[in-house]
Amino acid sequence: MKKANIKALILDYGGVISEWQRRENVENMLRILDSDGDGFQDVYQGKRESYDAGQTTAAEYWKHILQHYGLAERDVDIDRLIREDVKSWTELNESMMDFIRESRARIHKLAIISNMTWDTLVYMQANYRWLELFDEMIFSCEIGINKPDRRIYEICSARLGLAPAECLFVDDSLANVEGARRAGMHAIHFKSFSEFSEEVEQFLDR
Repeated sequence: MKKANIKALILDYGGVISEWQRRENVENMLRILDSDGDGFQDVYQGKRESYDAGQTTAAEYWKHILQHYGLAERDVDIDRLIREDVKSWTELNESMMDFIRESRARIHKLAIISNMTWDTLVYMQANYRWLELFDEMIFSCEIGINKPDRRIYEICSARLGLAPAECLFVDDSLANVEGARRAGMHAIHFKSFSEFSEEVEQFLDR
């Protein structure tokens, strides 16, 4: 099978470069909210799109969650909730990090497309020197568009100076993978690093 003419590898952050949300930090959030966790993810995701898109501040986002639990802002440490939330997304997938470092020389362009809050992005920019390995980074909070809106993929390929068909996108969300394909990109649905490491070789030159 002839390989596609891939000139850019574009990675999602949460669930691909980083591990999925760290349970320890979620449990800390639940303790602050005095919740047993039942239905928490539904509430947590309820306003997440607007938070990711930079349309809702952290304070506004957590105020909505506090209202759901019948809690007053004066009785809860919102700053700690923000810190625990950010920290929950900062455990890196070391296998993926090794792949990025070892494969960088054979990848023409390397990019990130991620739905991300401002608070997490500020943390990353302050603490992750490895971001320098990437040629382009598209974060939803900066452009006001979330995956799987096809525009976010089109913005990325345009900034890279490439056609969408020259880009390979990797995400753990099938909806986001399908969004990339609708935009004309090749895509891999990330399920595990071992599967990814086999699939990606079908696209990249050795």
